[in-house]
Amino acid sequence: MSRLDRLRERWPVSPRVHAYAAWAALILFTLIVISGAAVRLTGSGLGCPEWPRCNGTSVTPSNGHAYIEFSNRMITTPVSIAAVLCLVFALLRRPYRRDFTVLGALLAVGVLVQAILGGITVLTGLNPVTVMSHFLLSMATIVFAVTLVWRVVRERRALAESPSHDALLVWLTRALTVLGGVVVVVGTAVTASGPYAGGEGTDDTVSRLSIFGTDTFRTVIMVHARVAAVFGVCAVALWFFARMRGARDVFWPLTAVCVAVAVTGAIGTLQYHILNYPAWTVWLHVASVTLTWNALVWSWLAAGRTAPAPVPADPERPLAASVA
Repeated sequence: MSRLDRLRERWPVSPRVHAYAAWAALILFTLIVISGAAVRLTGSGLGCPEWPRCNGTSVTPSNGHAYIEFSNRMITTPVSIAAVLCLVFALLRRPYRRDFTVLGALLAVGVLVQAILGGITVLTGLNPVTVMSHFLLSMATIVFAVTLVWRVVRERRALAESPSHDALLVWLTRALTVLGGVVVVVGTAVTASGPYAGGEGTDDTVSRLSIFGTDTFRTVIMVHARVAAVFGVCAVALWFFARMRGARDVFWPLTAVCVAVAVTGAIGTLQYHILNYPAWTVWLHVASVTLTWNALVWSWLAAGRTAPAPVPADPERPLAASVA
């Protein structure tokens, strides 16, 4: 018996306890994305201009913007604990499943890489490329967290991990998720080229994304709006298609996607065309996008895999039977 087997015998973890850790990780990984956006939108991105220290003499903050930045760093602690617990509980879980261990390890590695990338972001003065990478890595860790919760829930309900649906529904759902990912990537470019660089509160000059010169912000907004509009239309169309096919397990997450897209679109219209892009609307937009991404990953998992094609009947078999 291996050492891990002996530990599992001595300190067994039940599926219920492991499920609590998985849900906690998903919630915390989602919340830290939203809190991270608040740091930049309050101009506190360089409130702690060093890493891992807050400043040259102390680890702790000493002013308002530093407190905001430091608070977001502190949220990393419960996120890290949840990720480590997902890994440890997966190792001690009875019955043991290797895929739960892999997902737990990916969450733990994701936190570590995020911490390093966060430090690089601060040390490079909130370089727009590193800020975008920081956000997109968060979206990747959410994929791992949603997948873990999905598999835990399916196992506890004694349901198939990958449902089977007709190929068209499966591939359209996957395509919608990929298109949603494109919307998220373009959206990060909008924020990276916009007015909220993250250093306003501390009077720091932060470079902005300028791939299209001085007109980058307006150009990227135009691209983002059009891609998002196509995504919204495709989401609604797929919702109707899933309803027609009677795929209830795909229908409900797609419903969540459509509701989240509608809310996100309303916020986007409000911030760009009515209120002239105030910070609080950008924060709401980021929060809504994060929830939309959760629902999209859920939809991908609910679509599962393509159902095997029906085996055609052998036309000679009935004839042989009748002759006999």
